Amino acid sequence: MDDYRFINIDQEPTEEQLDQLMHEVAAEAKERWEKTRAAYFAKIKQMAQAL
Repeated sequence: MDDYRFINIDQEPTEEQLDQLMHEVAAEAKERWEKTRAAYFAKIKQMAQAL
């Protein structure tokens, strides 16, 4: 999303720019969720093996 800067208060982003931003944000959120989920279950597995 390098082609639009949200600091420009005189110009609204286009629908295409907003769509692209939302797509990028959703992709990053999904990636972070998957990493967090994997770490969580790895920790649970590690704790279960320690018992």
